[in-house]
Amino acid sequence: MSYNDGMTFLILFFVFAFGAIIGSFLNVVLLRKNTGESIVHGGSRCFSCGQSLGSWEMIPILSFLWQKGKCKNCGSKISWQYIIVESALGFLALAVFCSLYSIRPAFYGGLTAYGWMLWFFYFAAFAILFLIAVYDFKRQIIDRHFIYAFLPFAILEFIKRGNFADDLASSFLIALFFYLLWLVSSGRWMGRGDTDLAFVAALFLGFPANVFMLFLSFWIGAFVGIYLLFFKKDKFALSTEIPFGPFMVLALFVAWYFGEFALSFMPFVL
Repeated sequence: MSYNDGMTFLILFFVFAFGAIIGSFLNVVLLRKNTGESIVHGGSRCFSCGQSLGSWEMIPILSFLWQKGKCKNCGSKISWQYIIVESALGFLALAVFCSLYSIRPAFYGGLTAYGWMLWFFYFAAFAILFLIAVYDFKRQIIDRHFIYAFLPFAILEFIKRGNFADDLASSFLIALFFYLLWLVSSGRWMGRGDTDLAFVAALFLGFPANVFMLFLSFWIGAFVGIYLLFFKKDKFALSTEIPFGPFMVLALFVAWYFGEFALSFMPFVL
């Protein structure tokens, strides 16, 4: 391996490791939010025996593998959520990085402080969206505090594009569509929080990418619903409530990551 290749590997390793560390923090948020426990204070502990975790037991991904998914003190099983979220955030950090910068042997030489800030901006935005999706999946609610956290990112993207009229009008119309679904169905078809998420997500993407996101999210939801009805019919029925937030977040990421390539499929999605 050449020096340049080695530097490229180290940068990508740093990006992944940073994402995994953020994933470890998001696990804390997911487990403690709305439980009365502080998110920023209080050390991590085993939920079975209450034993405080040592430094080596809190290393993202590796500690789970070393301990074979069990508490070192009491032997109880550790939830797979920990390693899944940490790994997902690591790969998310890599995906955002590779979307912004082409990976070539000497690319790190042109990576400025602004470049790192740009990567952190988009990674932080999608990390919050990931948090919204997972929390909605687990609790079937979109917490407004997470929406508030994502709102500044949506506003900055909205200002940066400068397409104020089209972006704002399309975002309001998309949010109105979700609001009407919630209102007409009295919350059976869509949650009230989905309206707020739809607005900030549409504002983040802008027109016409937000329209692509809207239709793609329903297509993803339809495919998942069909799969559950046919292959998981012992647990799911037509009346089963399925959180929509994860579908919208996934559609948003696809629309952002693939950009113009994704928009070329707009006629097929519509």
